[in-house]
Amino acid sequence: MPAENPRPSVPFEPKNNNKQRKSAAKKGTPIVNPKTPSPAMTEQGSGFIPEVVSQRMIRRVLAFCGIPVIMGMSIFIGGYLAIINHWFRVPNTVILLTSMGCLGLSVLGLTYGILSSCWDEEEDSKGSLLGVAEFKINFGRMKDAYRASKEIEASNR
Repeated sequence: MPAENPRPSVPFEPKNNNKQRKSAAKKGTPIVNPKTPSPAMTEQGSGFIPEVVSQRMIRRVLAFCGIPVIMGMSIFIGGYLAIINHWFRVPNTVILLTSMGCLGLSVLGLTYGILSSCWDEEEDSKGSLLGVAEFKINFGRMKDAYRASKEIEASNR
């Protein structure tokens, strides 16, 4: 008698996924339904970011991510124009690496912009200019959530 599928397959899902699901069921591994909230979400009571907090995050991300992106693109375009117009000779590698460095810095700025914003919905203050104190608090929260998820995963095994 074939085992009943816990969910219908998605049109782009690989055909061999049923084999993986059956082997997971034999091993006793729980099959995670993406629509069920995680234990951390049910503990907190919500699975969304409040509008006030998301606006704070957006402002910080625009500053910490947007400035390096603009710098990286400016270096790339400026270097191109300088080489084409023979203003000065710079190796292409230098222009490429500096613009890539700025774009890499923007990825770090994206993360820092999110973690340095105040996540408290009721708090009116936007925090300090650089958000170092908020970063420490939010990074600690993130580490604690990661440890808790690892403990839950270990207890489920």
